[in-house]
Amino acid sequence: MKLTGAPKLVVWAEKVRKDRLKVWQETSPEIFQAIEPLLNLQTSADWWISYKDKGLEVACSQLLAGNRRPAAGPRKK
Repeated sequence: MKLTGAPKLVVWAEKVRKDRLKVWQETSPEIFQAIEPLLNLQTSADWWISYKDKGLEVACSQLLAGNRRPAAGPRKK
C-alpha cells in the first residue's frame, strides 16, 4: 500500500514500515500473521513513524482498539 503524508515523511516511513514488518514477523510470527491485514491498512506515514520503536504488542493493542491514528504523546503545557 502506498503511504500518505508529506513526501519526506513518506520516504522515511516506507523504510520504517519495511523494518518494523520484518522485525515483528521474526519476533512474533503467529501474532504477526493474525494482525497483518490491519497493518496493511495503515497508510499514514505518521502512524509508521510513531510506531518505529514499538513492539508488535503495542501496535496490536492500538489497532484492535480501533485507534488507527498515532498514539498521542504527553501534552505540552
